[in-house]
Amino acid sequence: MAARSEGGSRPAAAVSAPVSDGTLSALFVSARPAQWVKNLVLPLPFLFGGVLGATRGWLLATAGLAVFCALTSAIYLVNDVMDRERDREHPVKRHRPLAAGRLGAPVALAAAAVGGSAGLAAGFLLSVPFGAWCALYAGLMTAYSLWLKRVPFLEALIVAAGLPLRALAGAALANLPPSPFLMGCAYLLALFLVVGKRQWELQHAGRNAASSSDHRAVLASYGAEGLDFLFIVTALSTVAAYAAYSVVASTREIHGGRSFAPTIPFVVLGVARYVRLVYRRGGGGNPTRALLIDDPWILFIVVGWVAAAGWIIYGH
Repeated sequence: MAARSEGGSRPAAAVSAPVSDGTLSALFVSARPAQWVKNLVLPLPFLFGGVLGATRGWLLATAGLAVFCALTSAIYLVNDVMDRERDREHPVKRHRPLAAGRLGAPVALAAAAVGGSAGLAAGFLLSVPFGAWCALYAGLMTAYSLWLKRVPFLEALIVAAGLPLRALAGAALANLPPSPFLMGCAYLLALFLVVGKRQWELQHAGRNAASSSDHRAVLASYGAEGLDFLFIVTALSTVAAYAAYSVVASTREIHGGRSFAPTIPFVVLGVARYVRLVYRRGGGGNPTRALLIDDPWILFIVVGWVAAAGWIIYGH
């Protein structure tokens, strides 16, 4: 009888292990690690402020990056819980673990609470001002996931705010005064990418309200011509703002009289390449995918910009 009992217990253990592994795998997918590339904006103040010349600067930048990865993943989990019913009607999003039923909402919310709380606690331990920016980012994006995503245009402005908020948090962690020019550039770039994404979504969802609402609730309120105009305006504004920042007196003063003019061509090429991706190749639905997969030239351009900026700051 004992032998039978042991024999009966083994299959039960074998069954429970895959379930646990499947849950962890589903949580990892729902955390969207591919989106962590957006958090690389956070160390930019360290780069531009010359803080990466010391080991402590690298450690702080890495720790801040890890904090924001935890926060953004927690917010993605909350967002997927709220959207799981609508995502089931989407041709791509229906494969997300929560929409597909591979991950339960209580487990996802518990993981979001743990990850978000740990991230905020670590943020305040690193620096109180940094923790405050983390809390502001988490609060705003949680409000977006729960309510504000349904408000046309405001939702795009809030999503775009995520990029400069990361940069402001990085400046606070590096104990550097943020550059208004650089923050403006970050916001314009983010708005440019968000508008491109909405444009792609509207094109693929169709122009009738019923089809659009299956993809994103506010799409029916957008017009294709208005988004086209805003896309081009934000593209030109991003390039103009960065060009001004590169040669303005305050930038040269910070870097010993050196301007960032040699980096301007990289920004022009990167923006132009993304516009081409949207209009000529039908891309733009996922800026992270565009950077990593859809157009490898964009990634090379970004790497070239980082190398040029690093040489200007640290190579003299």
